[in-house]
Amino acid sequence: MYQPPLDPRPRSTTSGPTWRALLVRYAVVAAVPILLWAVSQPVTAVLALGAIAVVGISTRRGYGLVRCFYDCQAMAFDLGGVARITIRQAPTDDPCRPTR
Repeated sequence: MYQPPLDPRPRSTTSGPTWRALLVRYAVVAAVPILLWAVSQPVTAVLALGAIAVVGISTRRGYGLVRCFYDCQAMAFDLGGVARITIRQAPTDDPCRPTR
């Protein structure tokens, strides 16, 4: 029976570390003391987690609001179904707009 010749090129069985693997390792090392602190002080940990969640949600919504304002050049707020406040950016090529 025919057997092909062995490949003389050296092959590595392991590959080098990737950025993702390094970040995961650092995250696990950082998570251990944080988890120990959270177990020792659960009320403070829950409050801190809630504060982080509120800041994250507020940041995302604020970014979305700013991006919408730049895309649409206006935004509107309803006040209790009675009044509507519209904020609009004046166009720069308006001939009626006085120049400074």
